[in-house]
Order: sequence, then C-alpha cells, then structure tokens
Amino acid sequence: MTGIEWGGGLSAFYRRKIVAAAREVSALSCGVNEGDVRANLRKSDVAFARQLAMYLCHVTANMSLREISAAFGRDRTTVSHACHAIEDQRDCPTFDRQVELLENEYRGRIRAIIADAARAGPPLERKKLRQAS
Repeated sequence: MTGIEWGGGLSAFYRRKIVAAAREVSALSCGVNEGDVRANLRKSDVAFARQLAMYLCHVTANMSLREISAAFGRDRTTVSHACHAIEDQRDCPTFDRQVELLENEYRGRIRAIIADAARAGPPLERKKLRQAS
C-alpha cells in the first residue's frame, strides 16, 4: 500500500483531475452517481462513496487532509473522520481486499494523469495584464 510518488509541482489543474479520478473510482465501486458524490447529499451510500474517495486521495495520492478538505469542500476534521472510518473497516479481510483493488485502479488512473501531464506540459494560466498608470 505505497502511495504514488511524484516530484511535486503538479498544478491545481492536475490535482483536480486526481480528485475527480478518486470520486469516479469510488462512485463506480459503490454504485452511485459521481455527481452525487460531488454534491452535498447525505444518503448513506453516497456519503460512504465520498468517504472512500477522501481515503483514496489521502492514502494513495499522498494528499494532505487540508488539500482534500479544500477539494471536497469539507472541514479537515470531516476528512480525518472519513479516513479513520474506512481504515477501521479494513479489519474485515473482504473489505480490505476490495479497497486494495480500488487503490490499484486509482493508482493506474493517477499514473495516466501524470503521464498526460508529462507529455502535455503544464496548462497555460492566463493572467490579466496590469494597465500602466
């Protein structure tokens, strides 16, 4: 269960793609709509998928709780609770194996995102020019 190692420097653009990949993987595995995971729905299946996505971001993508909380629009303590909740359930061998498979799928998606970033280079950020006074 090692995380993805990158040399840093990924822009916010690629971090958003990595978070979106976690949402997609967790939504698909839980049988919920990815848009629901992004929304503020509190249904138990959607909330679980969201917790799983947060856990994947923290454990597999090595994102800090603060980064995850900003990406998901949640408090840092909520992200911490989500990670602990998933980790506590990993005592069950069946659940642990399922999460391990999801981590592998997510790692593959992260590698693809990083490979695309390496090929394309950083996205251009357009800055407004200041008018000389």
